[in-house]
Amino acid sequence: MKTTLFSREITYGKKDVAELEAASIKVQLIYDKTLFMLHSHLPKSLWDAWIGVPYNIISSLYKGDNDGGTVFQKWIQGPSGFKCIGCERHCLESTSPPAEIRPSGVQRKYKFHNGIRQSMVLQAVIWSMYENTILFEPFLGGEPFLTEEDLDTISSYFVPTYLSQFPLLERSKPCKEYKDQHIRVYQEWISAPDVVLQWDGGLTEGRWMTGVYMDHARFAGLGPYVKDAKGKRTYMQAFVQ
Repeated sequence: MKTTLFSREITYGKKDVAELEAASIKVQLIYDKTLFMLHSHLPKSLWDAWIGVPYNIISSLYKGDNDGGTVFQKWIQGPSGFKCIGCERHCLESTSPPAEIRPSGVQRKYKFHNGIRQSMVLQAVIWSMYENTILFEPFLGGEPFLTEEDLDTISSYFVPTYLSQFPLLERSKPCKEYKDQHIRVYQEWISAPDVVLQWDGGLTEGRWMTGVYMDHARFAGLGPYVKDAKGKRTYMQAFVQ
């Protein structure tokens, strides 16, 4: 069933916004701590092969900063509630002048960074640690890397993601493949609401996605959008009632 919208506005209930705000902060902290752990323990050769970006750059990618841009988490409100399928960074173009020298009226230019190795591999690592912690928790002893709160967050909001499609095939789960020249990542396919947007610019049909902006690991607002079959986004305004 498709929902027809006649304006570029998506309505969220106050409870949904409160849930997204709390959940996005917890998700961001898991991203950050996992990335730090990988950088601390992976040999440089594996880091370069899996991640491919220096830590001082990729750590900023997931933490966000006021000058360099913001983290954009991607959420779907599916049949079992909100799920986070990954993140990217909306970063400033290198040619964009800083505020102190930018002429009045000149806008800063942003680009998107959504590298599969930088985002989806991290999702796969986190999900693998989650499954192994659940499996071996009685035998781990001491303090496991993922706390009980982390496990609850991952169980509630992360989507099963793997470097092989076989775990999903074995469970007869539909999956989406992400790939670049070196890496393939497979994530369980989560159904998103179908919408038809009729507005001044024409007719747009696609899936309703919810972006959550993060800055310094803090919730910085919602950025809903409609994503069509070709991957093009039409950004919407979030209205809370």
